[in-house]
Amino acid sequence: MVQVDVFWSYAIGAGFAASAARQLKKEYDVSKGKDWYTSKYFIYTVLFLACLFAPSGIYLLWDFPQWETMQVAVSHAAIPAWLVTVFAVTNVTQGILGYWVAYKFIQKGRFKAAWSQVLIGYFFMFFILIYGWDGTGWQRFLYDASTHGGRLWSHGMYDGAAFLTSNVAYALYGMGVIIAPFLLIPIVKWMREAL
Repeated sequence: MVQVDVFWSYAIGAGFAASAARQLKKEYDVSKGKDWYTSKYFIYTVLFLACLFAPSGIYLLWDFPQWETMQVAVSHAAIPAWLVTVFAVTNVTQGILGYWVAYKFIQKGRFKAAWSQVLIGYFFMFFILIYGWDGTGWQRFLYDASTHGGRLWSHGMYDGAAFLTSNVAYALYGMGVIIAPFLLIPIVKWMREAL
């Protein structure tokens, strides 16, 4: 969702850096931070964000504009082109920012502070997802207009458990099958390498 992905992207970037914290610290100690952006961990982060995360958001925005905007946009015509562009760019740049902030803590050997960036990103992501800006975040999340003949969301409407079989949910499942391994396997692998 447009409002959520900014924080999710930040958390993903910070998570990739934090999971490789010990390796990045060793690299930093050797090079004193020169060319930090050539690290395989940073390159993987950028490729993940640009090739998987950002495109998944754009797909959802195109196929489910109401849901992806937390029921703010009523159609594609209601979404300015500049907003779509900014959304696509921030899905990458916010992840880079999360990685960079975590990396700065890693340079100083502050691994817990690096991991705290992941928690901060996910806290704001879930806050917006659950509360939103007016207490209806969870209702907006659990409503798929495409399963209601295009009927637009209004206060108090949500699908509840029926959302799990909605068109949006099926799209999310498909994306999860593709994206989850590329997100989780490197994190686990990099953490194990540090042991």
